[in-house]
Amino acid sequence: MVAQSFFANKRSSNARLIQPPARRRLNVVLSKEARAALRLEQHTKSLWFKDALDDTWKQLDDATKLIVSSHHKSIRQVQNDLYIGRGLLRSKRSKANLWNAFCWKKNQDKENDSHGKAVLQTLVREHKSEYLALSNEEQVELLTEFTEWKETKKTGVCVTAKSKINDITQTLKAVENELKSLHCRTGAESILYTARGSTDVPLRGVAFATQGVDNFMDTVMGIDNQDLVSKMEGFAVQGMKGSAKNHQKCVSNKRAEIRDIINRKLQECTGDTGAKMQWVHYFHNVVQQYQVVVEGWPDQIPFTNLSQVSSALPDLQMLCNQWDDGTTCWKSLSDEEFEKLHLEHEEKLKSGEIIDRRCRT
Repeated sequence: MVAQSFFANKRSSNARLIQPPARRRLNVVLSKEARAALRLEQHTKSLWFKDALDDTWKQLDDATKLIVSSHHKSIRQVQNDLYIGRGLLRSKRSKANLWNAFCWKKNQDKENDSHGKAVLQTLVREHKSEYLALSNEEQVELLTEFTEWKETKKTGVCVTAKSKINDITQTLKAVENELKSLHCRTGAESILYTARGSTDVPLRGVAFATQGVDNFMDTVMGIDNQDLVSKMEGFAVQGMKGSAKNHQKCVSNKRAEIRDIINRKLQECTGDTGAKMQWVHYFHNVVQQYQVVVEGWPDQIPFTNLSQVSSALPDLQMLCNQWDDGTTCWKSLSDEEFEKLHLEHEEKLKSGEIIDRRCRT
């Protein structure tokens, strides 16, 4: 075994520290199968984490019921006392002390305005006899004056972002449980939207609906829940004008980024620097001309022009990420695969499932 020396000369007075050469880190490029396995592992761990949280909430609910039955308290009171973050917002209650009031009064005088460890010793040595000589009326008056001063004194509670998120999350959980219970008891349907009102809290918008109106906004009103929550958040933070402008700009930039990625990947796949995605004439001008097809397109996003799809930023970001990591990509077709796809396309044209948009003369 060879020991590595870090000093040039241990006996020399000019000895200096010598660092060994840094090891080069290998740039590991994961294959498509490795990336898929990694995503599967991350998804599995996420499910485990969610299951652990659900189990904890179930244990908390069971503990709440046990405390309610044992101590004859209401469920609301026990839940409020158990939730994390609520205790931070409680103000401290303390009874006014006569000696503290006397020390405060003496410290108000300019000649007694001192600081440090010697303050208490000075008060005891010089004013102990005066404190013991206070009458009952003087004691009551001093306590009253000190209590009024404490009430007018400005105090603040340091509330961290983590405690705010805990408070919001657990309060919404309680509200959702109450709405579900109300639905079971009376059949009432409810929709709940929650968005942050400032940029201090890194909270994503929350949308909740009972079973009867779960798809009401999407199917009947034609409004995407995440889109609505994003606009509501922008309105709360910047106002109506700032909300519309900020949301529209973000959506427009994300769509442009996805278009660039699609065109760049198509050019890399075909070797044609002038190749571009054409949504209207996709089969004839892209599939048939270059014998390629898009593979791995998300099911929740319609395969059409990006200007016509949902403007929800999370969906667009997810689509952009899938193009980046190769989940969604251009796939070259063999002659057999293209012939099969061509026959399927002709059958859809005959059945009227799709419409041929080529210009006819």
